[in-house]
Amino acid sequence: MSSDFKGNNQLNVSSSGYSDNARVSYSVNTGYTMNKASKDLSYVGGYASYESPWGTLAGSVSANSDNSRQVSLSTDGGFVLHSGGLTFSNDSFSDSDTLAVVQAPGAQGARINYGNSTIDRWGYGVTSALSPYHENRIALDINDLENDVELKSTSAVAVPRQGSVVFADFETVQGQSAIMNITRSDGKNIPFAADIYDEQGNVIGNVGQGGQAFVRGIEQQGNISIKWLEESKPVSCLAHYQQSSEAEKIAQSIILNGIRCQIQ
Repeated sequence: MSSDFKGNNQLNVSSSGYSDNARVSYSVNTGYTMNKASKDLSYVGGYASYESPWGTLAGSVSANSDNSRQVSLSTDGGFVLHSGGLTFSNDSFSDSDTLAVVQAPGAQGARINYGNSTIDRWGYGVTSALSPYHENRIALDINDLENDVELKSTSAVAVPRQGSVVFADFETVQGQSAIMNITRSDGKNIPFAADIYDEQGNVIGNVGQGGQAFVRGIEQQGNISIKWLEESKPVSCLAHYQQSSEAEKIAQSIILNGIRCQIQ
């Protein structure tokens, strides 16, 4: 609240905030002005913005008791047409800016260089946060990943020319991940780092300490085989697993307990 020596008083109240991922922000304000020489005036206003995959959308509205109304809408962003399709960006850029097209299949929601641009549903993203003729580190922030996907690396290095478009490819592994607690049928421990195979013979994980294993790419149900060497001889066991809708989760990985591996 404020006042002046002429007897005018003004009361203002405002609030602002943003979402957990900082993609949505807002502010609202209201006030009342008491004028000694003229009529009193009240007003209210608000602003909101959303960082969508296609650019930043923003809008504001305000009104007062003098029948004044104002509404505004704005959008900001850009797009790049490349061999993989059309990719939109939250960043604004011109023909002279240096850009990077980032490919990370399945990594929808990952932020590029911890900025506003993200990987879209088709596995692409664009950023203009590069300096020409310098070594640039292109990084992916995986905290906001929307899918269960593993990135083999989360950063790449590029030295682009002014106005060029560079391509950064991040290898990913997609598929449901799980933490399995496995025991041997003969009661012994499964050796540390023993390979775990799916039914097609692909390595999907390794056994950790205490028979706990992290695997990726499992089906709703199926079989796994575990192979290792014991006294220089090959040993294997076979286990069946089945996902449950009630299974506990750590992040996006389900927990599968009580998996018994039958020695072959």
